[in-house]
Amino acid sequence: MKKLLILNQNNPIVSSLIPLLRQNPDIDYQIFSGNPESAGDYIKALRDVDWIFSALGPNDVDLDFEELFDAIDEVQPPISHFVMLSAAGVDDELVSPISYPGVKDQAEFLKQQRYAIKIVDESELPYTIIRLSKLSENDSLDYKLFNEGIKMPNATVSSRAVAKLVLEVFQNNQLVNRSVGVING
Repeated sequence: MKKLLILNQNNPIVSSLIPLLRQNPDIDYQIFSGNPESAGDYIKALRDVDWIFSALGPNDVDLDFEELFDAIDEVQPPISHFVMLSAAGVDDELVSPISYPGVKDQAEFLKQQRYAIKIVDESELPYTIIRLSKLSENDSLDYKLFNEGIKMPNATVSSRAVAKLVLEVFQNNQLVNRSVGVING
């Protein structure tokens, strides 16, 4: 049995992921309910965690990750994969401009995302960064991936497709130490 800790700030992808997790009796999941800017709260939730899925943000994810990784350093849980949702555009990979919902200062937001990714990368935990442009309400499960450094369109992706990708990444130990952009395929 794998233990998954979900870090969520009302992200619709988590709502799409939960039914998939319920269909997998080999995955025990918990949604973090503490303060994302408190290492002490993370410490309580990290014991025996194998996987972490971060759907934090859009703002101040860098501050949340500083506290999270301080707690990880203290607890030393057996994390075998860390998956982070981030924003398309952090690598200047989009072929057209984008605006991010809930973000007032786009330049500051991208700095925060880049710093959070740096924290994950420097942790030396196996990780996957999933870069999204805009979520859609459609039910499509098909997706197309774009590796880091490859130009990608500013296109939509469904929450269900991203949830499917997240579960596949964990279950099959895919896309380790990679950053991928995703759109509906």
